[in-house]
Amino acid sequence: MGLQTQINEDMLIAMKARETEKLSLLRVVSGEFSREMKTKKELSDEEALKVLRKMSENAKMLNNQNEIDILEKYLPKMLGENQIRIIIAGIILKQGFSQISEMGKVMTEIKKHPTAMLIDGKIASSVAKEILTQ
Repeated sequence: MGLQTQINEDMLIAMKARETEKLSLLRVVSGEFSREMKTKKELSDEEALKVLRKMSENAKMLNNQNEIDILEKYLPKMLGENQIRIIIAGIILKQGFSQISEMGKVMTEIKKHPTAMLIDGKIASSVAKEILTQ
């Protein structure tokens, strides 16, 4: 089952259970999905995750713990800094990158990695910069 379908089903469950705050948030999520869809019938899970991550980051900035708790149920667990460091070190070694001027190339390779959806871009950027400046 796709993430968008799961959100829609959970919206119905929240409606029946009269969970107004959860229902309200899931309606906003559904609206954000609709804006992203444009001409598509349904978003891919990757596209839906981008929307959910952005909404989760906004909730964190606003310190809205209830929204964070609801949204994080739909987000996969992100990799830790050590795991990201291992992946980036492997990419840099494999591709032969050695200068900070190749930072963009490193980030491009990170985005192609199979676990890219589980890698926090800010952490990846700082780790890559640290490794390339050593």
